[in-house]
Amino acid sequence: MAFGCNKKAKQNDMQKLSDHIDELYLNPKLLWLLWEATTRCNCYCRHCGSDCGEVELPDILTYDEICGFLKQVANDFDPSEIMLCVTGGEPLLRNDLFDVMSYAKKQGFHWGMTTNGALLTEEIVSKMIDTNCKTISVSLDGSKEQHNKMRGGDFFDKTLEGIRLLLAAEVFAEVQITTVIHKGNIHELHEIHKLTGALGADSWRLTSLEPIGRAHQMANEFLSGADYIELFDFIRKCRLNDSDIPVLFGCNHYLTAEYEKELRDYYFICGSGIYTASILYNGDIYGCLDIERKYGLSQGNIRSDRFTDIWENGFKQFRQRRDHLNPICSACPDAVYCRGDSAHTWDFDENKPLCCLKQKTDEVLNGYGV
Repeated sequence: MAFGCNKKAKQNDMQKLSDHIDELYLNPKLLWLLWEATTRCNCYCRHCGSDCGEVELPDILTYDEICGFLKQVANDFDPSEIMLCVTGGEPLLRNDLFDVMSYAKKQGFHWGMTTNGALLTEEIVSKMIDTNCKTISVSLDGSKEQHNKMRGGDFFDKTLEGIRLLLAAEVFAEVQITTVIHKGNIHELHEIHKLTGALGADSWRLTSLEPIGRAHQMANEFLSGADYIELFDFIRKCRLNDSDIPVLFGCNHYLTAEYEKELRDYYFICGSGIYTASILYNGDIYGCLDIERKYGLSQGNIRSDRFTDIWENGFKQFRQRRDHLNPICSACPDAVYCRGDSAHTWDFDENKPLCCLKQKTDEVLNGYGV
């Protein structure tokens, strides 16, 4: 952790990282492989980046197809070095989920899952353990009123019970609670902090509402520059004071020399196509699952392409500095560190960022924004 480290020292660190990223563009290393197991979800979240709901989209990968893919990856890579991250939709709605994960275990993978927690039972937790699940992220949106409002139903108590079941097992490497912060719940930071600590979760990960998926309909609830500073100062204070529960900001943005390495244990890097690849429900190969689903960004499909060939020769849009594509970004003094920020909030049609936290926070810190 870089508390007390001056900005110049951070910039020196970030310059070294930037030089390393240039090497990673040429020699990427697959560390996280995300699988969108289903597009169905028992919730209908207002901020869902994947726009999921009750209906499964057509053409979902079969058991044989996803297992054949996992076998191929295990043959071409070292599966012990890859974290298989299972998400959705709600992955627990996929009927053969644990059959697939049992096969993944035999191939040498360990895995983690993102879930809303409302469907967890003792039986499901037991299956997670049996199939080598190591980490779990459970979404919690705030108070009971706020959580149920965001989730589109009465899910709060079920989610808390699910978290308690996971923690009671005492075998998972990490049970993390994730909260998306927006104008509707930023005033609940202290309340949620108290709740997550009382539950005994291993960590609390905060992220911000992003202009992706259904969240486009929540534009009035995106955080302002002043809101981001309030959020960042809250997280920094929690970390400085050795909070009962480790608190961190998500991986999703460059935070400037003011906050980098203080809100999480590492400096920002967008790992899409560098450390991270994703398999969509229909077999399309993507960088990060939050990247806009559109023609030209898919790198291929596991039904017709060998993943290893794609990993070695594809992902060209993500293995380059996006800041060079935009005159405002390229003129920014932090461009060498940010490189166009996160791929999932980059407009690949207009070649510009949809969200720049440096711009938002600078406007407030320099006295001409709110």
